[in-house]
Amino acid sequence: MTKYFFPRVDEAYKILSRVQLTPFLAQTLTEHNGFAQYLHKFKLKNSPHCACAPDNVQDLLRFLKERSETEAGAGVEIVRLNSPTLLCHEEKRRHFSHLLRRGCENE
Repeated sequence: MTKYFFPRVDEAYKILSRVQLTPFLAQTLTEHNGFAQYLHKFKLKNSPHCACAPDNVQDLLRFLKERSETEAGAGVEIVRLNSPTLLCHEEKRRHFSHLLRRGCENE
């Protein structure tokens, strides 16, 4: 997952050295989270799919894409090329962090 957000190490260092890592952000960047896909890898869930949509894998990217208000609030579309932008700017990072907290509370 970290490669998804930061395909280049130098870019990751430049941005992450200025960001205070929270547990939610660390879980997001390392993909160590409570989504079904991750838990299924360790046989902690029977399926990697969403309970509400059995044909959809429950993972971080799906969660982020479903949260369009984050895109609107941050003013950044959640796609690979924009991932550093979500973390680089204080206001955008605040919206992104809020989304991550809500996602972890809902799981």
